[in-house]
Amino acid sequence: MSATNFDIAIIGGGVIGLSVARALTGHQRSVAVIDAGHETPPATDAAAGMLAASFETAGDAVMADALYALGAQSLAAWPDFAAMLEDETGLALDYRDDGILAVAFEDGQATALKHSGDQLRARGGRASFLNGDEARQQEPALSDRVAAALYAPGDAQVDPRKVLIALRAAFCKNAGTLFGQRVEQVGCSTTGYRLALSNGERLEAKSVVLASGAAATQLIAGLPPPPITPVKGEALAVDSAENKFRHVIRCPAQPALPYLCPKAGGRMIIGATEIAGRRDAGVDDASIRKLRAGAADVVPAVRDWPEIERWSGLRPATPDGGPILGRDRRGPEGVFLALGHYRNGILLAPACATALAREILGGDAAGQSPLTHLQPFRPERFVSSTAEDEDG
Repeated sequence: MSATNFDIAIIGGGVIGLSVARALTGHQRSVAVIDAGHETPPATDAAAGMLAASFETAGDAVMADALYALGAQSLAAWPDFAAMLEDETGLALDYRDDGILAVAFEDGQATALKHSGDQLRARGGRASFLNGDEARQQEPALSDRVAAALYAPGDAQVDPRKVLIALRAAFCKNAGTLFGQRVEQVGCSTTGYRLALSNGERLEAKSVVLASGAAATQLIAGLPPPPITPVKGEALAVDSAENKFRHVIRCPAQPALPYLCPKAGGRMIIGATEIAGRRDAGVDDASIRKLRAGAADVVPAVRDWPEIERWSGLRPATPDGGPILGRDRRGPEGVFLALGHYRNGILLAPACATALAREILGGDAAGQSPLTHLQPFRPERFVSSTAEDEDG
C-alpha cells in the first residue's frame, strides 16, 4: 500500500493537537491529524473549560512562575483565539471573561486565599480579597457559610466541547486531513517518518508532533519515553434552570475541591475528581455524590438541581506539573512534543500552538529554541533514574 505524504503529522486530535494543527495550516504546510477517538478518554472530557491562569500553578517556585507566565500569555490570547474560531466556523464557544471566585469558609482557608492573592499580584496578576458579603454581592446564591473569597477578574472560561468541535471544523475547512485511527508504529523513511495506522493506512511526514495526552506511548525509536501519568477526573452537569451565574466558583479544599462552571442554557458543570494512575472510563457514584455535596456547601441550591449527565476523562500529568513542549534534543530530528498539560490544556492551547508552530517552522538551528520562554518546559528537563544513577 502506498503512503500518503504530508509535511507534518500530528498524533493526537484533542484541543492541543488541533490547535497546533490550526497554527500550522496557516503557513502553507500539509498537515495530518491522527485521532484515535475515545479509545482513551481524552482530557477534554474531564475539563470544564476554566481559563484560570491565576490559580493553575504547580511545582516548585521556578515552575510555578513559568507556568503562570505561560498561562497569562495564553489567557491574553484567548479573546482573539475564540473570536477567530467563531468567525471561521460560525460556531459559538461560550467564551466568558467574568472572572473566577475562589471561596473560603473559615480563617485558615481565608488566610491561604490572601497568600494566593499576594503571590498572584507579585507575578503581575490582578486579584481582590473579598469578605463574605462582598462575595455574595458578586454571586447572591453563595452560602452564608462563605466567609471570604479571592476574585481574579482577568480569568475566564469557555466550553471545551464546543472548542473541540470548532477546532475540528476549522482544521478541515483549512484543508487539513483528519484520520480517525490509532497510530500503531512510527518508523524512519528517506524523507522523515512513516506512520502505520490501525486500519492499515500508511502516512509519510517530514515532521511528527506527539500530542496524544494521557495516551502518550513510546512510538518513536530513540525518543526518551515522555513521563506522563494519567490522572482520571470525574464530573457532572446539572440544570441550574433560571439561576443566573456570572462566575466560575472554586470551592474550599476540604472536604473536596469541586468547582462550579456555569454554561449556556443553564447548564452547570461540577468537577472534578483527581485519581492518579486510573485509565478506565467509569464514573463512581460515591465520587459524584461527594462532588455535588461539596458544591452544595458553597451553593445550597445545587442540592435540588437535576443531574443532566456525568462523565470522566484522563488528564496527562508530569512529575513537576508543567507541560512538555518542543523537540527533545536527546531524540531524533523532526519530532516535537506537546504533552503533559494536565488541568491546563484548554487555557494553554493558544500560546502552546503558536510556540510549537514557530519552533517547527523555524527549525532548531544551533540547538537554540526560537522561544526562550519555553525553556522551563523543554522535554530534556526530565532525566531518567538510570541516567541519575550513572551520574552518581
